[in-house]
Amino acid sequence: MSIIHVNQIRGYLESNYRAFIDLSDVKDKNLQEQEDFFLTRGLAAFSIAHLAGIDAESAAKTITDSYHDNGIDAIFFDRKEYVLHIVQSKFRKDGAKSVDRGDIQKFIQGIRDLLNAKFDRFNDKIRDKKSEIESALMNSRSKLSVTISYTGLQPLGEEPKRDLDDMLSELNDPSEQIKLNILNQRTLHSAIVKGVSCGPINIDVGLLQWGKTDTPYVSYYGQVAASEIANWWKDYYPYIFGPNIRSFLGITEVNNDLIDTLKSEPEHFWYFNNGITVLCNSIKKKLFGGDTRESGYFECSGVSIVNGAQTVGSIASLFSTNPAQLEKARVFVRFIALENCPESFSLSVTRATNTQNKIDKRDFISLDPEQERIKTELLLDEVEYVYKSGERYNSTINGFDLIDATVALACSYEDISLSVQAKREIGKLWDDSNKPPYKLLFNSGLTGEALWGKVMRQRIIDEKITDFVKTADGREKLFGIHGNRFIAHKVFSQLNQTTTTEEIKEVTDNIINIVIKQADTLYPDAYLAHLFKNLTKCKLLNESVNQAIIDEAF
Repeated sequence: MSIIHVNQIRGYLESNYRAFIDLSDVKDKNLQEQEDFFLTRGLAAFSIAHLAGIDAESAAKTITDSYHDNGIDAIFFDRKEYVLHIVQSKFRKDGAKSVDRGDIQKFIQGIRDLLNAKFDRFNDKIRDKKSEIESALMNSRSKLSVTISYTGLQPLGEEPKRDLDDMLSELNDPSEQIKLNILNQRTLHSAIVKGVSCGPINIDVGLLQWGKTDTPYVSYYGQVAASEIANWWKDYYPYIFGPNIRSFLGITEVNNDLIDTLKSEPEHFWYFNNGITVLCNSIKKKLFGGDTRESGYFECSGVSIVNGAQTVGSIASLFSTNPAQLEKARVFVRFIALENCPESFSLSVTRATNTQNKIDKRDFISLDPEQERIKTELLLDEVEYVYKSGERYNSTINGFDLIDATVALACSYEDISLSVQAKREIGKLWDDSNKPPYKLLFNSGLTGEALWGKVMRQRIIDEKITDFVKTADGREKLFGIHGNRFIAHKVFSQLNQTTTTEEIKEVTDNIINIVIKQADTLYPDAYLAHLFKNLTKCKLLNESVNQAIIDEAF
């Protein structure tokens, strides 16, 4: 049956991608070779279209396949989702083989070179995407989606799979920001059958402890098993989030908390989570289950999730590793039927559910009396300090906020771990206002004057780092983007009470050079966006930089 499936995949590529795939660089090849290039490129484009939810013409523009592509056949940065897609494709006409280890190793090295902005190692097609790739590499929110796409039925061999797993293990330390997708013949054929554009999504759902509202519009609500929600993701991502303001943002502070609860307290998840809002064209209750409100089964047509993408994505991230925990967890879900609603109602629901009543950990800091004390002290010196969400200071000349304060205090603290945490996930520094790390930064011994002094020094350092980024290129530029908190920490460690502005700038220039040299020695192939969030590696780098500073002094 594999040849039949391969031919159907081939036919789909021919019908949907032939008009868009550029073959001008291989026009001197014979017809068979040109066809091979088309199939490889068409498969890579389809893989991007399937994973990123874009159309065939746009997907065709992501192709980088050519000589000196370092195993990378397509690249696309999804600016909405902050995902950098990197694809290697192999069209196996016989439908048998998977991907050779040599091709996988070439691809892995290509990924490393790309993440370190070594554009001189790539062809013109990839260099033409330099600004797009740099936009992804310089954004700390960016995630990486690595895809192996092939029309063979066999699974990846043990050795190439191990090579990929080793890469993921290294690059996902300290946090999971890189996802591996294996699209083989079976998954590719299934995606084609569904259609990459995906029609209306219809699901059957079981609701526990369910209820109903009839006026002014019909809706049903109740508890849904987390495992069932994981299947929504598996079957319909990303199309099920079509109208949503935000799709899944990956591993963030809030999503880490969701995942931790699912792992450690799945039975409490329903109590801790705000739930999911689903819009449907229509909802019909099935006879199965009877009239009891204990459980009910419903047919939902034209489904879209408009609030709760982070909940769904967090649940889905545990689908393969912790399925037993998902069986124990329940999620509050409400289904709103749109069939008798005003035309604009769906948009109003989407907007309201994503903007109203949002509370961050930062909001709880406003309960700490030390914050108001510091604010009052600074007002006496005509400096404006705001620490509540939604408040804004009028001028950077004599104003700053809680984030400015936290960054400056963390970077100036003697322990490198706080500056690393500020880079990795600043919200963790506000976890509990009654204990460390918050109390190490904000406490009764901190005066408003001292805080403002640190903030002003931090701004001088940041300004100098920004100047460096403007003139640097490639990997060096990424040091300024991702290593800024580490660099600031090392600069603060070299300052004293009398250090002038010009001296701070000179120290910053010197520290930047030392950090780059020592990091390139210790971690020459490290993905810098992860390196400076890894406490263990930053501690070793810190020791190396300290020794270099001592050696330089002598």
